[in-house]
Amino acid sequence: MICELKHKKIALLLMAAGSSSRLGQPKQLVIVAEKKQPPQSLLRRQVSMMNSICLSDNAKAFCVIGFQREQLIKNLVGFPSAKNLTLINNNNWSQGLSSSIAKGVSELDKDIDAALIFLVDQWQLTVDNLTSLISDWRKNPDKIHIAGDGNHLSPPVIFPRSFFKELIVLSGDEGAKKVLKNNNEYVNIKNMPLAFIDLDTPEQLQELNSKNS
Repeated sequence: MICELKHKKIALLLMAAGSSSRLGQPKQLVIVAEKKQPPQSLLRRQVSMMNSICLSDNAKAFCVIGFQREQLIKNLVGFPSAKNLTLINNNNWSQGLSSSIAKGVSELDKDIDAALIFLVDQWQLTVDNLTSLISDWRKNPDKIHIAGDGNHLSPPVIFPRSFFKELIVLSGDEGAKKVLKNNNEYVNIKNMPLAFIDLDTPEQLQELNSKNS
């Protein structure tokens, strides 16, 4: 049984299609500087995390793009960590996060057993955060596994294939909240404070820049 769980394949599905209207600039291309790492865009940072996981786990990396997709593609050209990344274009990106989740899940390969969905602006998430969530899923593959802080839920979230049909028909800008609400008894919450640090406003960008300096 343990061997079978290790062979289950998970898709890492990065949401990077939005217009960053509240921030006033494409958050995907905001530069972050971290210890022992050269400055890089948020998009490259998240793609690097996915690549690291794919090298050590039975995983495959996908990224949903939409707004200014040519700029995002250009940012990834020649980037080694993007070599095995599959880009998914969401022409309906303006309809909100739910449309990107629906588009991304609908494009996953038939042999994918679950999807880990996270956001391009979750700039403090670590490889350990994601691999820990994946480990929980492998131990309990029928459950939805999601980050929490005691009061709220947030991506990253892992949905087993049994929930894909519900994800594919999502619409609006509430992400997967409807699926979570309708399947509350299947939700397993993992404490992950770093999941709640994101980049939506100029004030949050100022905080990120202060961390970089």
